[in-house]
Amino acid sequence: MDIALQPTRIDYYRMLGLDPSAPMEAVQGAYRILARHLHPDVSGDPTTAEAMSRANTIYRALVAKPVPADFSMDPTPVYRRAQSGTDPLSIYRQSMEDFGASTGRQVDVRA
Repeated sequence: MDIALQPTRIDYYRMLGLDPSAPMEAVQGAYRILARHLHPDVSGDPTTAEAMSRANTIYRALVAKPVPADFSMDPTPVYRRAQSGTDPLSIYRQSMEDFGASTGRQVDVRA
């Protein structure tokens, strides 16, 4: 059974003809040279579109910045701020409700 595995980051460097320890400037330079040869508008060969797409994928994978370790998608801190009244939207809503109460009008700020 032939199984195609996802290429690793080291394989991407080798696909560009670079050593895995190459600096980012070398990656950018190798990608630009490759892009000049593979771009469908420049080469005139319609089959280079797929190769250009692969080169773009390789470049995006190599220049992607890693997500910081302290980054969290947990909504709890935002929810706590909203509940405690320190959220800017909560402060705005409260000030509009206070304004409405002082003028005797009802101000709908929830919409």
